[in-house]
Amino acid sequence: MTRWFVGAVAVVLMAAVVPARADEKSHRKTAEDLLKAMDVEKTMQASIDAALDLQIKANPGLARFKDVMKKFLTKHMSYASIKEDLIKLYVKEFTEDELKDLMKFYQTPTGKKFLKKAPVMMQKGGELGLKRVQENMPELKKMIEDSLKKE
Repeated sequence: MTRWFVGAVAVVLMAAVVPARADEKSHRKTAEDLLKAMDVEKTMQASIDAALDLQIKANPGLARFKDVMKKFLTKHMSYASIKEDLIKLYVKEFTEDELKDLMKFYQTPTGKKFLKKAPVMMQKGGELGLKRVQENMPELKKMIEDSLKKE
């Protein structure tokens, strides 16, 4: 009787695992499809280029290392290098239905416009932040000095 029960439970569990694996595979595929629809590979490369330009603008002495830095960033931050991690992230944060909804949005004219403008907007946002920090650097220096005096 106990063997029969254990066997029945095992069959039920195996039957539950097969659809779960199929659902997981479908969920991952939907996440990957969304990343393609969002043209993440192109967007990430544009973001790498924008971030690099911003760094060089903030520190012109880095200009001579631009090629080295681009090679490094492309190696470690490109879509190809983090694709699997991105898929896992999207699967963790969004249900499959939510991913499908996002995909529908990015196929609309507004979604396509957003994808086209996102890298430029990120660069301009970064420039705004950098400008604000530079404008207020004396305040930061004073805060650091005050903190050191308290130690």
